[in-house]
Amino acid sequence: MPRWPWRRTPREGTAVIAALPGALAWVHADAALGRPGAVRGCGVVPRDVAAPPELARRLRALGLPAQATLAVLPLHDSQTLQIEAPTVPPDELRAAARWRVKDLVDGRLDDLMIDVMAVGDDRHRPQRHLFVVAARTATVRDVVGLAQAAGVQLGVIDVAETAQRNLQSAVADAAGLAGRATAALVRHGDQLLLTICAGGELFYARRLEWNSAVPQASPAAPPPLDDGFDIVDYGSAAAFDDGGTPRLVIELQRSFDVFERSYADLPLAGLWVQAGDDTDALVQRLRPALGLRVDVLAPEALFPGFEAAAPEVRAAVLPLLGTLLRAETRRP
Repeated sequence: MPRWPWRRTPREGTAVIAALPGALAWVHADAALGRPGAVRGCGVVPRDVAAPPELARRLRALGLPAQATLAVLPLHDSQTLQIEAPTVPPDELRAAARWRVKDLVDGRLDDLMIDVMAVGDDRHRPQRHLFVVAARTATVRDVVGLAQAAGVQLGVIDVAETAQRNLQSAVADAAGLAGRATAALVRHGDQLLLTICAGGELFYARRLEWNSAVPQASPAAPPPLDDGFDIVDYGSAAAFDDGGTPRLVIELQRSFDVFERSYADLPLAGLWVQAGDDTDALVQRLRPALGLRVDVLAPEALFPGFEAAAPEVRAAVLPLLGTLLRAETRRP
């Protein structure tokens, strides 16, 4: 069974697949060992009516590299929690973390695969923290089985948070912000994923719900949003707080405050945003509200050829690009 996301990838063009609801997204690029490269091809294969053998045949027909194909679990197929690191030997860390999150995960613990990754880098902290990633064993086996039926041996199964970390870090490096703390906000279907990274490491991750239906009633000022986006956190139906501030801005500010209190030596240098068709409008709303550099998360400069894909394909495939950039090794 492959582990996420720390195994060796062959030194050749790399492909990534993701089993989305009703479709299989894929991308094949000349990228390996953390280096971006030109996109050879990408697309979305419908799977809502295809039986598993037919889907495997379609995947095989894509001609993806048999020994250099990876997978990433969509955001809804995994859970990521942050906990204080148990004080146990390294070889017992995963088992201890599994016990620590038994009352926090969705589903029976026996039905889940658990892995761990350090929060942030090696800078001294009074208390070390871990990210604990949980995914249903059945989901992972389905992805592995589909790949094997298509003649592909998966080298790694990644998750959305680490894939986004890789892409965000590469974009920040290209912008001259290597080593600085940056944030990324990316739409994944009906959710948004917020990540904060520095030096190629993940320091913070939070999921927010996406609500495309803006409430009709709103405070007198400012006027209601009309660009088709809003954030509703933990099931709240309010687009604004009592003072008329968009909920999205409030939640981002809260997250940034938590991060900056925890890492006062890592002030945020900017926020990268990608929300499909709503990206430009969202960027324009956030720039004056946050008082922070806010730019579009655009991977085309890192992956030449990606811009040639249809907009709906780019939206589906963009969360996969970070897995193409995974490093050869990762610290647990």
